[in-house]
Amino acid sequence: MKQFLCIVLLVLCVDAQASQKEEPTFKVVPMISSNPTAGTGVGLMGSLTYQSDAESSPSQAIVAAQYTDTDSYSLFLVNKLFFNADKWQSNSIYAHIYNRSSFSIELSENLPIDFLEPHFDVKIDAILQQFLYLLEKNLYVGGQLFYVAQDFKATDVEGELFLREYGVESSSRGGFGGILSYDTRSKYEKFYPTNSTFVNISFNYFPKFMGSKEVFYNGLINARRYIPGITKNDVLAMQFLGQYCSDKTPDGALSALGARNIIRGFPIGKYKTRYMNALQFEYRYSIKETRFRIAPFVGYANLSGGSNGTETGNRDKNNGDYYSGGCGLHYILDKKHQLDYRIDVAYSSDDETSVYASLNQAF
Repeated sequence: MKQFLCIVLLVLCVDAQASQKEEPTFKVVPMISSNPTAGTGVGLMGSLTYQSDAESSPSQAIVAAQYTDTDSYSLFLVNKLFFNADKWQSNSIYAHIYNRSSFSIELSENLPIDFLEPHFDVKIDAILQQFLYLLEKNLYVGGQLFYVAQDFKATDVEGELFLREYGVESSSRGGFGGILSYDTRSKYEKFYPTNSTFVNISFNYFPKFMGSKEVFYNGLINARRYIPGITKNDVLAMQFLGQYCSDKTPDGALSALGARNIIRGFPIGKYKTRYMNALQFEYRYSIKETRFRIAPFVGYANLSGGSNGTETGNRDKNNGDYYSGGCGLHYILDKKHQLDYRIDVAYSSDDETSVYASLNQAF
C-alpha cells in the first residue's frame, strides 16, 4: 500500500507540471520552530505554485525538511492540486518523522509519584491521498486513503513504563474515509481568503485487514470563516476544529493538540485524548501598501475522553481546557497569489513561549 500511494503522489506531481498553463513560482524560505519542551529546529521549505489548466485555481507543491537540537528531524512532501476547471481536487502528503521525545506527564493520584519524565524515540512514516469531486457549486465530495507506520523505542526505564502503561505500540496500519467539503473561496483566494467559508467534514475507518490491532474510527470537522476587516485587505479569520475518536483508538491516532497550526504554543503529542474541540481567531492587518501584515491570534481547546491504557496509564489527565495567544509577522512573498511567509510567537497556558516560521496561513 505504501508503495502504491507513493506512485500515485509522484504521478500527480509530474502530470500537473506537464499540463501547467501559467508560469510557476518557486520560493525557498527558512523553517523554524522553537519550544522549551520540543527544542529548537531549523530547516528549509520550498514552495512551487503552479496552474494545471487556465480555468483552475493555483496549485501548490511543498517540500520541507527540518532538524532540531534534540537530534530529531522531519521531511514533508505536499501537493495540493486543482484541475479540470476546479472540478477535481487532489491532496497528496508524505511525511517522515524521527522524534526523540522527552516531557513531563502528570500521573494519577493513586500513584506514589506525581510526575513521570519518559524518554523514547518515535519514527513515523505517513502517506495520505485525497480526491474530491465538485458535485455542485462550492460543494465537493470525495474519499481518502491513509497509511501510517509508527515505531516506538524507549530509551530509559520511565520511557518503558510510559509506553507499556499507555498502550503505545509500534504498528503499521491503513485506513480509508469519506469527505464532504463546502468551499466558497474563489480561485484568487486559495492562499489568502478574504470573504469566504470553508467547511470540511470527514469520517475515517481503520479496519483490521489494513493492519490495525483493533478496529477504530474517527470524525473530523474543520470549519473556517473569513470576513473583511476594518481596513482594506484586512481579514478576520475564525476556525472551529473538532476531532472525535472511537474508544479503541491507539495512542498514536488520538486527537493531538499543538504544532504550528492547531492552537499554536503546545508541542504536538504532549496532550492527546479521544475528543478535541478547538477554536482559533486571527486578525490579519495589512500595513498600508507594504508587503507586511501583523496577525495577532488567540486559541482555545477542550480535550476530553481520555484514552485507552491501564487504570493508571491513560490520557485522563490530559482532559481539560488549554489556551494560547500571540502575534505573527507576515511577509507577502508572492503578491499575485498572496502567498505569505510568517513568523509566529505564541504563549500557552503551560507558561511556555514558542516560535514558528513557515509558509501559508495557519488556517
